[in-house]
Amino acid sequence: MAAPPPPRPQPHVMVLPFPAQGHVMPLMELSHRLVGLGFEVEFVHTDFNRDRVINAMANETGAIPDGIHMVSFPDGMDPAGDRANIAKLGDGLPAAMLGGIEEMIRSEGIRWVIADVSMAWVTELAATVGVHVALFSTYSAAVVAHRLQVPKLIQDGVLDEIGNVRRNEMIQLRPTMPPILAVELPWVTLSGTPDGRRMVIQNVFKTNPTISSAEVIICNTFQDIEPGALALVPNVLPVGPLEAPATSRLAGHFWPEDTTCLAWLDEQDACSVVYVAFGSFTVFDMARVQELADGLVLSGRPFLWVIRQNFTNGAGEGWLEEFRHRVSGKGMIVGWAPQQSVLSHPSITCFVSHCGWNSTMEGLRHGVPFLCWPYFADQYCNQSYICNVWGTGVKLQADERGVVTKEEIKNKVEQLVDDKEIKARAAKWKHAACTSIAEGGSSHENLLKFLLVDIDNSKKTTSMAAATQPHVMVLPFPAQGHVIPLMELSHRLADQGFKIDFVNTEFNHDRVLKALAEKGAIPGGIRMLSIPDGLDPADDHTDIGKLVQVLPAAMLSPLEKMIRSEKIKWVIVDVSMSWALELATTMGVRIALFSTYSAAIFALRMNLPKLIEDGILDETGNVKKHEMVQLMPPIDAAEIPWVSLGSTQERRRYNIQNVFKTNRLMALAEMIICNTFREIESEALELLSNALPVGPLLAPASGPTGHFLPEDMTCLTWLDTQAPGSVIYVAFGSSTIFDVAQFHELANGLAVSDQPFLWVVRPNFTNGIQEDWFNEYKDRIKGKGLVISWAPQQRVLSHPSIACFMSHCGWNSTMEGVLHGVPFLCWPYFSDQFCNQSYICNVWKTGIKLCRDKQGVVTQEEIKNKAAQLLEDKEIKERAVTLKTTARASIQEGGSSHQNFLELVNLLREQ
Repeated sequence: MAAPPPPRPQPHVMVLPFPAQGHVMPLMELSHRLVGLGFEVEFVHTDFNRDRVINAMANETGAIPDGIHMVSFPDGMDPAGDRANIAKLGDGLPAAMLGGIEEMIRSEGIRWVIADVSMAWVTELAATVGVHVALFSTYSAAVVAHRLQVPKLIQDGVLDEIGNVRRNEMIQLRPTMPPILAVELPWVTLSGTPDGRRMVIQNVFKTNPTISSAEVIICNTFQDIEPGALALVPNVLPVGPLEAPATSRLAGHFWPEDTTCLAWLDEQDACSVVYVAFGSFTVFDMARVQELADGLVLSGRPFLWVIRQNFTNGAGEGWLEEFRHRVSGKGMIVGWAPQQSVLSHPSITCFVSHCGWNSTMEGLRHGVPFLCWPYFADQYCNQSYICNVWGTGVKLQADERGVVTKEEIKNKVEQLVDDKEIKARAAKWKHAACTSIAEGGSSHENLLKFLLVDIDNSKKTTSMAAATQPHVMVLPFPAQGHVIPLMELSHRLADQGFKIDFVNTEFNHDRVLKALAEKGAIPGGIRMLSIPDGLDPADDHTDIGKLVQVLPAAMLSPLEKMIRSEKIKWVIVDVSMSWALELATTMGVRIALFSTYSAAIFALRMNLPKLIEDGILDETGNVKKHEMVQLMPPIDAAEIPWVSLGSTQERRRYNIQNVFKTNRLMALAEMIICNTFREIESEALELLSNALPVGPLLAPASGPTGHFLPEDMTCLTWLDTQAPGSVIYVAFGSSTIFDVAQFHELANGLAVSDQPFLWVVRPNFTNGIQEDWFNEYKDRIKGKGLVISWAPQQRVLSHPSIACFMSHCGWNSTMEGVLHGVPFLCWPYFSDQFCNQSYICNVWKTGIKLCRDKQGVVTQEEIKNKAAQLLEDKEIKERAVTLKTTARASIQEGGSSHQNFLELVNLLREQ
């Protein structure tokens, strides 16, 4: 047997942070992302900080992934030197570190260095060793823009050449940028001495040309929050907000994280806790510490306060222990906190912060309002963003002595907690931040652009990679709920460098292209192809039962020709198209099945012969014993998908026979890709040995996801005008059909409910509704409700105004509701939707069921009452939020689905 080819060498990158906590952490977060995408990282500390990081990790294992190597060099200071003196520390670093870094670059063959902007002196190596350097900004794009404006501020007489303020005026470079006073500029507040300011200004002058000419400046920000600043610095690439890995502790902290605070937070009420943390540099005198302590007590709210070892001078252990005893049961004090876990906790109501950029991004990312208390450097600029531009916080004002009093703290906490508009804006920016880093979002795309074009050694290497681009065919069943998740998966694979042939039926291909409207919406990696479906033009192309019967004969031969002509080695096939598994034997093509329904339904499918053997069903799909079937979620025998899907006895017989036939073919599939995640379906997944859960799949922020109807984006503007947590979202997918009586009951039920609503009524949702009646209805509910024909559903569900989701419980909608933490009003129509309803109501307990009366109708009274019941149920809301947190963790770097997706990518690369 021939030896396997050697593994492709991983791209090798050096990461060089400035040796301060607020600089190390975001670059370590970036490094985790790079490793997750297949890179190897040399992470360079000073000797002093490397020892601190190792000590802080103590007995933790797995905090440093295999792809990150912690290396260190001296910082040029004596062991007893003051490393909190940033100006002095920064001045000595080049002479102490440059030689060792150059030697490592040469010996390791490193082609790219990602260097902190405050370490821009490393760009000198670009000419001597031919290394490429990307700068990384640990502060905002606005601060980068202000930094480049320093020469002009001196020329205009605002500053002098040694950094003193000559004219204390308000500076605002663009309308969307933060206004700040000259005395609040970072290079003025960074040092309290004339020598320190002179050193800082000289460094700005020296490094500005390097920053202006840098190949790229990676910035922990995102497009939506800094459009003005980003326009002023064209070589900035926003990739934020950067996040800590979801499933591991992040190596890089200088102090051990006290995770016991998370258990304490679990005991507190939702939105009750004031979180107080001032980063790694802020130092308070005893008077300010005492005022802060008294202010927190006066606020009457529980609080979590981070007091690191060197936070204050003069507060001994005796004072701290006495205060701990005094606030026991109400407040908790820790030495260092897992901040992103804290800020994402549902008990947090606000964040008393120094407004360091990392903390600012983390608070924004988790939708937490701020009480702003800046200390120095860029923190005043960040405060201005928070208070004056984004409107997500308020400023704590010092008195005439320069002290923030306990009364000020108490009053501002009350003001902030009661301000619904600030909370709504915080929720809005959280949504924007999450969108930016989600698949297809602006920051996500920017990072991929940087990795695939700039870091992969050279454009030549990228071109060579393109020549051997892995090629995959994707074959969905021709229904909306099947096309969309497979298009979402295709986007993810295209982002990983795959070429995708996406095969629709001709009928659906035309619908998708018409719905796109915009040219160029299909990314270069996805090619839209089509094949006839075997139906006549006048036939009902939405008749699922008929499609199942005619597709194999119509599509198999054209598929075979496509595969041969393109020399495709892998096909991802919808489970409902599993007849295509025959290609594996005839052509030697490798096939991965894709399940558009839950793992529980797949397991039930494999168990169907036993249900017949046990006498629950007969071999034609009729129910013989009406009993509860429970592999995972309990469902009635009449609700088994292949029973409820067949409207006639002949259809049910065909469905059952088709399941038997395709079950035998399943062994030809190398894996089953599932749009689910391990934490939500652990029992079902245990029954499927070759299942690979990669969900919940996300719609890309830009680009098509295969919709058959144009999305009405005006509904998002309407939602912006509604109160947070107020709107009922009503959507029943692409196949549900209501008769006139049921349609009227639903319409009237929404009209008489106490909540605003957004209702999706697609063109073929019902037959027989008079247009005049419907137009009158829409006029009647104007101001309270909005009716549209198709919605950008994931964006709607993530909107802060949404209170609940009245749904048919299709699996895509179920996963989307779970991902966004939205409670359900369940109204299944057919197929797997009854099983999904059972998951929601009986297993996860994140929704309630709408019940029919004796005539089989869900009445308007039932709709009104159940909506009111759901919105008053705090426990359901809390469980929905908990499930959302779990879902998001699964798809983030290091999460179970993220790791499974990388496994899928590696397997598909075996061309």
